[in-house]
Amino acid sequence: MKNQKSISIFVLISGLFIEIFLIVFTHFNRQNGNIPLFMFLYLETFLIMLVTFFFIRKLSKNKTGKPKKIPWLIRTLAKILSFNEEDADKLRTPLLIISWGIIFRLTLFPAAYATSPDVNRYLWEGKILYHGYNPFTISPADTQLARFRNKVYENINFKNMQTIYPPLAQLTFLSAYLIKEESTQGLKILYLAFDLMILFLLLKLLYLKKSDLNNIILYAWMPLILLEFYVNAHIDIAGIFFMLLFIFLMEKDRPIWASLPFALAILVKMYPVILFPLVLKRMDRKTFYRFFFNFILIVMVFYTPFIYKDYSVFTSLITYLKKWEFNSSVYYLLKHNFFSPENSRLICAGLFIITVGLISYFYKDFTKAAYGIFIALIIFSTTLYPWYLGWIAALNPLYNFYSVTSLLFTINFSNFTPLGTVWKEYLFVLLLQYIPFFTLLLIDLLIMWKKKKIVEKTQ
Repeated sequence: MKNQKSISIFVLISGLFIEIFLIVFTHFNRQNGNIPLFMFLYLETFLIMLVTFFFIRKLSKNKTGKPKKIPWLIRTLAKILSFNEEDADKLRTPLLIISWGIIFRLTLFPAAYATSPDVNRYLWEGKILYHGYNPFTISPADTQLARFRNKVYENINFKNMQTIYPPLAQLTFLSAYLIKEESTQGLKILYLAFDLMILFLLLKLLYLKKSDLNNIILYAWMPLILLEFYVNAHIDIAGIFFMLLFIFLMEKDRPIWASLPFALAILVKMYPVILFPLVLKRMDRKTFYRFFFNFILIVMVFYTPFIYKDYSVFTSLITYLKKWEFNSSVYYLLKHNFFSPENSRLICAGLFIITVGLISYFYKDFTKAAYGIFIALIIFSTTLYPWYLGWIAALNPLYNFYSVTSLLFTINFSNFTPLGTVWKEYLFVLLLQYIPFFTLLLIDLLIMWKKKKIVEKTQ
């Protein structure tokens, strides 16, 4: 088909431009983090991704000519993905996009972290866990660990704090240490494995929800995913995979099986626990009891080795929840104009709980409800580092809210804070992020409401 050829050529050229930029970045970012270069790379990659996305969307609506014979590889992948035979041709562009996405990830393997040193703690905790120490009960600054101190230790933030990362995250750190010791490449190898499964699940979900498969570009090429997980090497990618698997199994009406990835997602990072209220509506009492029993059992199995003779595993996490704040919207508005920090936290927590309750009571589409809850988390969160958006970025290809896509772009400007010699947040950065986000969110909700009305009239 004529338009398919044009799409393929455009994707190849766009991917080549991004790849050149990534190669240059990796070359100049092997040792010390180059934040200005990181921010520029984020900016140009996002713009190229967005132009390519709209170009594909426009040409896909006006396909001309007879479809070509479908290659054997695409037909095989279509069968693996459980696609109908007549839909196999729809995989041509998504597979090309994914191929470039994999190349981008591999290119960034040698890159050093740029805007966040968190990976040093991952490497440290993997090492001390390997040597038999419990990162939940012993901080990096503890004198018992003095013999392990090196450059990785020197670059750890908050050395007096025990870990906030749950047991499965710890086992991921340990696995990375076994693969490559104190090298970020051990983590990135594991991340790539998780990412390939995420891309597979996203294709399945896009097909299941009858969304455009080409929307996969909004994850495969998303600079937040590329740079936060393959440059800064944040652990969230493992949790995102398990969360998507949980959502997919819930969509396939397999709630008992879904309890396993749900527990595992929370055992990487706690964020998916906010989706728990959605489960209540989807199950009868007996099924829910089985789901909850499985969930608790899995969590206990993973936590037990770490809480043996010591129950302080949540100390640092509680400190984080009480004290941390960064790049917030509603919380900062309340804190700086109306209430104390403590009361502002309580109000945001209350508003978030109410919002989750309303979504959980009224929703009809499980995945869309999960997407809505993560949007609520963005609105009422006290802390929003760029990589926190990785969770909603994995769901964004399914719904492509303008507001979420906007924030995935403007979150890059929050990197002005670590760029300075003093940790400082800037009002213009907050306005640049949240004015477009809230404005576009109203438009997104209006569009969604209109679509719902149209569907109701046609029924």
